[in-house]
Amino acid sequence: MPSHIFGRSTRGALPVAVAGDGCYLIDASGKRYLDGSGGAAVSCLGHSNAAVRAALHAQLDQVAFAHTGFFTS
Repeated sequence: MPSHIFGRSTRGALPVAVAGDGCYLIDASGKRYLDGSGGAAVSCLGHSNAAVRAALHAQLDQVAFAHTGFFTS
């Protein structure tokens, strides 16, 4: 029976996730999988959330990293 779950197995090649869309991961052949194992950020925000991507891009245009030992923001 075919499965729609990314499982951990040593008995064959696993699907390659190439994209994400909301609560789904998409493999190299375009097949969509419900991501029931994503972390907290994915659970709350989803994959490829346009608003989050825009905010990250805007921040990266300003500064990518500032050590918290020297700066507060």
